[in-house]
Order: sequence, then structure tokens, then C-alpha cells
Amino acid sequence: MNDNLNNKMKNKKTLFIIGLPGCGKTTLSKMLAEYLNYNFYDMDLIIEEKEKMKISEIFKLHGEKYFREKESETLKELSELNNSVISTGGGIILAQKNREIMKKNGTTIFINRNLDILLNNIDASERPLLTKDKNKLIELSKERAPLYEETADIIFTHNTWEENIEETFNIFYDYIKNEIPLSN
Repeated sequence: MNDNLNNKMKNKKTLFIIGLPGCGKTTLSKMLAEYLNYNFYDMDLIIEEKEKMKISEIFKLHGEKYFREKESETLKELSELNNSVISTGGGIILAQKNREIMKKNGTTIFINRNLDILLNNIDASERPLLTKDKNKLIELSKERAPLYEETADIIFTHNTWEENIEETFNIFYDYIKNEIPLSN
């Protein structure tokens, strides 16, 4: 990592985890927060609590545009926090303002997983954009990959998923540990 990026990140104690649906954002974010003794926030769960319905119901009743507005509002609120790991929704990077918020207020880690692995392991039933056809993930990947890469301070590419999630976490943490800001 270059010195400018390193200096920029020294004071950023909020970690945003981005990536396609099913890449492991929530699981790895939760484990990272616990390991660092940071607060953990799952944006989808927060939105569901605020709206008192599942994400799939929000999409069905109000549409994707409404959901994306709620997602941006939630990101803005959470971006003010320190010592936090935030698991974002897969589409958070679609709005330029969201990409700017993450760049300005934290360190963004892109979990980049092989599409074949995602397609074989994802449960599309609670993923509104994938319920009719989980192969839509291929289209989402083509659309979103450049935005994930543009937004990310760190790109963690991992093309397997170990039987033991702890092993996957250890590989993840070993990769990012020298590039994330820690509390003093």
C-alpha cells in the first residue's frame, strides 16, 4: 500500500465490507468485529428492523429504488461511527454518493469471490434480485465488479471456501491485518 493511502487510513476506524451477495460479507464482518473488539452492523438487518419487514418484502412492496434510498440513509448514519465493521448490501456501491461516503469515512474491503463458487453455494430465496434466477449473479458481477474495485481500499480475493469458517477467517485476517486501522 502506498504511503498516501496508509496515512489517509490511519484515522479511519470504520471498516466497510463490500461484495456480491453470498460472498461472505456478513459472516466475515461479524468475525472481524469480534476479533478486533469493534461493533458489528449488518445494514440489511438494520433496514429490516427499521422497516419492520424482510428485504424481499421491501422490494416487493416498495421497489428497488425505495430500498436503495433506505440503504443510503442507513450507510450515512453508520458511516459516522468509529471502531465498527459494517457489512453492506451487495448493491451499496451502485450509488456514487455511497461510494464517496465509504471512501471518506472508512476503509473499504472488497471480498472478491469466484462466481462459480458463489453460484454453487448461494441460497437465493431471500435475495430479491436473485429469487427468480440465481444466474442473475453473473449479470450483477459484470455490472458491479468495476464499482467494487473503484471503491475498495483493500481487495481480498479468495477462491475457495474452507469447510471450517475459522480457517477462511484466518486467511482473510492475515491478508488485511497490516492494512486496516486499529484503535489505540
